[in-house]
Amino acid sequence: MNKLKYIFFAVITLTLLSCADNSTEPELILSNESLAGNYDITVLNSDIETSTVVANVPVTIANASLVGDTFQVDVVINADGTFSAGGQYRVVSTITPVGSDTITETEIVTFEPASGSYTLNTLENTITFSTQDVSLLEGTFNVIVFNETTFTLNQQVEEVVGDLTVRANVNLSLERK
Repeated sequence: MNKLKYIFFAVITLTLLSCADNSTEPELILSNESLAGNYDITVLNSDIETSTVVANVPVTIANASLVGDTFQVDVVINADGTFSAGGQYRVVSTITPVGSDTITETEIVTFEPASGSYTLNTLENTITFSTQDVSLLEGTFNVIVFNETTFTLNQQVEEVVGDLTVRANVNLSLERK
């Protein structure tokens, strides 16, 4: 009976170990050729903080979050370093001024198909979009995820406008069609 327990235990252990995922997905190298394709935007969100300096102390004036949804945006990335994007999506903005009630607004953002160029920096794992027409895809983004189906980007921007400093953290995810 003891031997039967050991054999039974060995069979269960081998069965569990053989069920492990042995498939290894080949690494997808970030390049113009591997990036080229048609994409849908699946995630767009941004956290924004506006601050100023009062008596040499930074003071937050307002926080905001923007969340996009209902995407009908086509993004085409070409191997020659160009891209185009156009369509519409809905964005829900939640603004919380310090000392005031939260304000929530909803807007449909529509933009005509426009084009621009991009450059990859594979050492820094970044992509820089340049365009005059598509503010959604403008500036340098960190590439967070890049595989056969998903392309996830993050951008952190700081801009000074007069006495105000605006810091934004933008997350954008695209899915290959």
